Amino acid sequence: MKISRLKPGILLIVVIFVLIESISLVTYRTAVLGQIEENNTISVIKTKIELEETILREEEQKTLDLINEYRKQNGIKELKPYFKLQDVAKHKAEDLVHNKYFAHISPTLGTPFKMLKDNGINYKIAGENLAGSTTPEKAVKAWISSTSHRENILEERYEYTGIYVIESPVYGKIFVQLFIGITK
Repeated sequence: MKISRLKPGILLIVVIFVLIESISLVTYRTAVLGQIEENNTISVIKTKIELEETILREEEQKTLDLINEYRKQNGIKELKPYFKLQDVAKHKAEDLVHNKYFAHISPTLGTPFKMLKDNGINYKIAGENLAGSTTPEKAVKAWISSTSHRENILEERYEYTGIYVIESPVYGKIFVQLFIGITK
């Protein structure tokens, strides 16, 4: 009689153990599938970004070339231009000149991060560099001479950029560069 009472108890313990293990395995697989789905989404976003043509004007291209040369000298992959970032950089530059201020936070557009969000740009990491200068060479030199601006330029997780240069009655020209990275 004692043996028959033990069998249902043991069977119950085995069933509970199997259920707990099943729940654990399902959770683990869901997490892995979620990572695979995120990686596929990132691949699709990158393909869309890189298929869209971004047209840079001469000074913007020169600025990008100087930035990418500096990145290459430091063993970091080149930034690629992204038309949506280009548009946001243009809006920021025009706002700086029109509203006569020079800061990362716009009184009308908000932070660079709000601007990216408002323009439907997804990212894992983002940054902004501003310069008031007369040439791309002087603007990039000023950025490289500044610790925080240089850190943006050398951030390995940044993959895409938008650069806009606009005439300024105060600075000669204003250079706006936005950076994003969409992978971890």
